[in-house]
Amino acid sequence: MPTKRLLVVEDEVLVARDIKARLTRMGYEVLAIATRGAEAIAKALLLRPDLVLMDINLRDDIDGIQAAIEIRSQYDVPVIFCTAYSNEATLERAKVSEPYGYVLKPFDNRELEINIEIALYKHRAEKDLSESRRRLDATLSNVSDGVIAAQIDGQILFINPVAQKLTGWCQQEAQASSLFEVLVLLPFAPGESVLDLTKLAMDQPQQPSLRLRHLIQAADGGITPVEIAVNIQLNNDPGLIVITLRDLHQQLLYEEEIRRNAFYDSLTGLPNRLLFLDHLKSALYRRRQADQDTFAVAFVGLDGFSVINEGLGHDHGDQVLREIARRISTQVRPEDTVSRFSGDLFAVLLDPVNTASGAIEACQQLQQAIMPSLVIGNNSLELSSSIGIVLYHEGYQTPDAIIRDADTALHRAKRGAKGSYMMFDTHMHETALNFIRLKSHMQQALNDEDFEVYYQPIVDCRTEKMVSLEALLRWQHPARGLVAPGDFIPIAEQTGLIRPLGRLVLRSVCRQIRNWSEQGFGGFQVAVNLSAKQFESDLVRTVQDIILETDISPLMLGVEITEGVAMQNIEQNILMLQALRDLGLTVSIDDFGTGHSSLAYLKRLPLNTLKIDQSFIQDIAINTDDREITRAIIDLGHNLNLKVLAEGVETTEQLQFLRSCDCDYVQGYYYSEPLPAAAMSAYLRCQLAYGSKVPPSTSRVVPVI
Repeated sequence: MPTKRLLVVEDEVLVARDIKARLTRMGYEVLAIATRGAEAIAKALLLRPDLVLMDINLRDDIDGIQAAIEIRSQYDVPVIFCTAYSNEATLERAKVSEPYGYVLKPFDNRELEINIEIALYKHRAEKDLSESRRRLDATLSNVSDGVIAAQIDGQILFINPVAQKLTGWCQQEAQASSLFEVLVLLPFAPGESVLDLTKLAMDQPQQPSLRLRHLIQAADGGITPVEIAVNIQLNNDPGLIVITLRDLHQQLLYEEEIRRNAFYDSLTGLPNRLLFLDHLKSALYRRRQADQDTFAVAFVGLDGFSVINEGLGHDHGDQVLREIARRISTQVRPEDTVSRFSGDLFAVLLDPVNTASGAIEACQQLQQAIMPSLVIGNNSLELSSSIGIVLYHEGYQTPDAIIRDADTALHRAKRGAKGSYMMFDTHMHETALNFIRLKSHMQQALNDEDFEVYYQPIVDCRTEKMVSLEALLRWQHPARGLVAPGDFIPIAEQTGLIRPLGRLVLRSVCRQIRNWSEQGFGGFQVAVNLSAKQFESDLVRTVQDIILETDISPLMLGVEITEGVAMQNIEQNILMLQALRDLGLTVSIDDFGTGHSSLAYLKRLPLNTLKIDQSFIQDIAINTDDREITRAIIDLGHNLNLKVLAEGVETTEQLQFLRSCDCDYVQGYYYSEPLPAAAMSAYLRCQLAYGSKVPPSTSRVVPVI
């Protein structure tokens, strides 16, 4: 076997000599040593070595990678990089030159020899394979495709049956004609160029094989989409053109199916999220270029769709979605885009719209189209939708920002009545960010136990003796100061943090009851507010466990629920409240008069007390309606054998009126604002000093709602 000839490229002279000496001992012939990129290119093209051993970092404008690319573009030779650089960026650049090996310095002789032999073997195998492939193409072995073989001048030598069918020419007629007459090519798509076979054959015979899509016009005028591959062989005289034609009818059907699966929703046939975002990107791009008009994005969400899915099943739910997709599509213009974005959420790109009122009018039309009842099986469904709208302005730079704001507007619309729409404004975004920040801070505050329970006395209206306390949660934020419960409790409800927060309050209250008992304070209850989310867990077991853990009497604990909580899942709630009553706890219904409770259900609830909402008490001294409503609630409570408590009492006039109506208990700043546990302990000691009679508060601080 002939000695393999190598070119060494290394800018360190001593290193280069060492490598040459090693290679010589291994039995290789080192043709030359190059120290610079340009020198390496020149010597490689001149000497034609069997392999190039290339350093990457050369002291030249052309480094080893650039030199390797240039050499291989003109001469097919394997290149092995021999370098001390192994970082990701260098490796990625090196890949472009398609190296046959990568040896890191320092290396031993065996490692270098193995890499060289593998590279030589791989290069030889690739050359053999390339030659075999050329011969196979030239012999027209692919009979499943159309094959035409012709001389460089266009004289057809062979045309197989598939090609005859595609072109409409038989072999005899084709051989009597020219390739350029038989093969009539048309653009595959409007605006695309057509392969010029004459120019390809005569002017650019050295270029590699081409594979392009075209339309073929047959002799009878029929059109067929094909993939055409052109291979020019110059090793014979005259040269040879081999053309293969693959009928693309079936492949195009497959591609269309793949495209539809990738960009269209299989249930409704509408563009999916991916295609919608692509159209939205295009709309943004046009505005950045020249367009002066604007556009809008509307998120359309079906109201109560989960009830349809759960009640009638997903098959019926799918029918509803298909019909809604059809109804929405009938209301938009050809230039608009309707997408099934996800689940029961549809996205509409109104492009263009002139004004916000134009976008709102279009969305109202969508809502009107969705509204007609829909009969599914034996069920007639009343449908409505909520819509969040975003109007484009120059502040929007990415589709994600528009999608985010449309989603925010939709969520705000869904908080209102069914069939609402909401136009996004920056305040919504700030509210959403505030929500996220507060949620994160609340989680941290829970972990750090930064929440604190305050207590407010509940006083017997006649005797002015304190009979119980209400536990009220407070959060002293390290940066924002005191955060109102109205700001953080709704977030806790929405995120599920209310459950651990509720357990924290309950445990803290029970521990404080135990502490007061040990100090000799007793004879009163402490009421804890319960959330609807807490009723979704094993609330009774939680209360039992904490009472046992803190070793208090259940008689010292009470719970309060709002009308809204009471009316949710009423049958289950009645059972849970009764179980709490059976433990010894009292049950109060809070904020009475502000909800929508049914008197039929109210009398079934195991209650002890009705609490009149403070909104009725605030103007009771001057507002006749509030006076009559308050009197009626007191009478109602007494008729149901319930005690009645008025919240928000702040003045002597309010207290006197409530006494005249035989109200049982009052709570408010007239007697005391909510106090932390230490201050409440002092308050209890003060109460004892007054002989259990609660003195009016000297402060009239505005209450924290």
